[in-house]
Amino acid sequence: MAKSKANGPKTLHLVLKSQWFDKIECGEKTTEYRQCKAYWNKRLAGLDTSDGQVYMAFKSEFGHRFNSVVFHKGYTNRIMEFSIRSIHIITGQPNDLGLFQCWAIDLGQRIQ
Repeated sequence: MAKSKANGPKTLHLVLKSQWFDKIECGEKTTEYRQCKAYWNKRLAGLDTSDGQVYMAFKSEFGHRFNSVVFHKGYTNRIMEFSIRSIHIITGQPNDLGLFQCWAIDLGQRIQ
């Protein structure tokens, strides 16, 4: 759930499996991926795609909605926070999900 900061950019909270949390923590993984579907389109970019259509034309960045991301290791109390460099849709590029098109959350510096 996103936490509001005085009507400005928000913090994105994501729960990760241990495997992905550990890769981000050690610096091996610097981008987190999410599937292009109505839920993530709305959450990451505020786009209403409830009709199920994935818009190939979305190439601009949507990082202005969130300025940081907090990763939770499963449902434990272990967390880490990073600034977000950008949030955008990638097409035809390798990703953890093995999808042709997905959201890419590029991580900046570690905050906590």
